[in-house]
Amino acid sequence: MEPIAAAGLWAGINLGLMLLLGLNASRVRVQSRVAVGTGGNDRLERAMRAHGNNTEYVPGLVVCLIMLAVLGEQTLVLHLAGGGLLVARVLQAYGIQVLSKPLPLTRVLGNLLTWLIFLAVVARLVYLAINYGG
Repeated sequence: MEPIAAAGLWAGINLGLMLLLGLNASRVRVQSRVAVGTGGNDRLERAMRAHGNNTEYVPGLVVCLIMLAVLGEQTLVLHLAGGGLLVARVLQAYGIQVLSKPLPLTRVLGNLLTWLIFLAVVARLVYLAINYGG
């Protein structure tokens, strides 16, 4: 698989997760009969936060995956970053929506993994940009 195809694959899958989380929040909103805000509904709050947290990270990282591909990054790195992002965001969303502990381990691991991937992608982008073409 070419690097740009790998970036496209993981962009599509990660954006698909964002769509599913948004649809879930809308579904819970309709079931709760709350038009604006959460109406004090904990389930709706959790669904909205899972979608919101995903939306805070995924679009920027999708752009970065595409930029990595354009700058000639190896396909394996794109698969690791894109797949790792998917795992991290699923863990985080599960921790927010399903588990009732104040701070479930899946949520913590999902956030930490997201931040590590973000940091690695940023560092690699800067490195490739500085060394581009020579």
